[in-house]
Amino acid sequence: MSLRNPERGLFSVKGLIFTLGLLASFIFVAAIYAILIRPGANQAALASSYGVDAGTAWSNFYIVLKDYEQQICFSLFLWGTMILVYKFILLKQEVSTLGRFAPESEGLQNAPEVDLLQGARSISRERARALSKEVELKSQSPELRDKILPYVMARGLERYHITGSVPEATETIMGRLEVASEQQESELSMLRYLVWAIPSIGFIGTVRGIGVALQRADEAIQGDIAGVTSALGVAFNSTFVALFISIVLMLLIHLLQSGQEGLILRLQTFCREQLIDKLFDQSDPEETRQKPAEPVHTPPPQPTETPAAS
Repeated sequence: MSLRNPERGLFSVKGLIFTLGLLASFIFVAAIYAILIRPGANQAALASSYGVDAGTAWSNFYIVLKDYEQQICFSLFLWGTMILVYKFILLKQEVSTLGRFAPESEGLQNAPEVDLLQGARSISRERARALSKEVELKSQSPELRDKILPYVMARGLERYHITGSVPEATETIMGRLEVASEQQESELSMLRYLVWAIPSIGFIGTVRGIGVALQRADEAIQGDIAGVTSALGVAFNSTFVALFISIVLMLLIHLLQSGQEGLILRLQTFCREQLIDKLFDQSDPEETRQKPAEPVHTPPPQPTETPAAS
């Protein structure tokens, strides 16, 4: 994830996952269904029609999964899993970046990537400019490229060097972190759509199965209930599989979201304790104290002479 260079385009990693990943998931699941699940379900159904045991423990499992609604649900689940794996990898990289700039917070013993103080007690405006360039240079490495923390630190130090105002630097840093949080939240929209779409596809299978069962009601009246039970099996199995998949997918999304929120909180804590609290302009002149105004002595009023009476 990057605030400066968000991944866009068909040939970016994100673009490949959202396009080729979707296509690959449908092809892979369709191959599994064609090679394994539907032949096993047909064999189990044929054996059941003759009253013979299918001979495998997976027969009932194949029958539950054999319909097209379940196939679409598994294809979407596999696609969502690809997106989740990609997001978890990005999250792990962001956490490792925090460990490089604040190794003590991660329980590491190595030296930090950038020494902010270098023996001083605070960061002056001149030091902020040098640190901003140093962090910007470090962020060009493949391990730190397009990561949140180096970008936020560079922008905050640059803002402090320009203005010399700690509140403005604080606003810049916290504002960038808030933008990063909102960007992470917006990128979960497709996963939330999948959580909604998968049960909806299951309900479509339910409606289809009930409709087929109603069409075969005459057969049930005549004593042949095989068609009705098969159609009702489609209805219930599609809903069962879709709800189960959505529960698993929602759990993974919540784990990812909690990890992202925890990352933003840790970044805010690091920036507050290790950067913002250390900002101080040593070149600022001392405040001059205003001297109290001296009292003004006014002469007493002179008595007015009255003219002598003649």
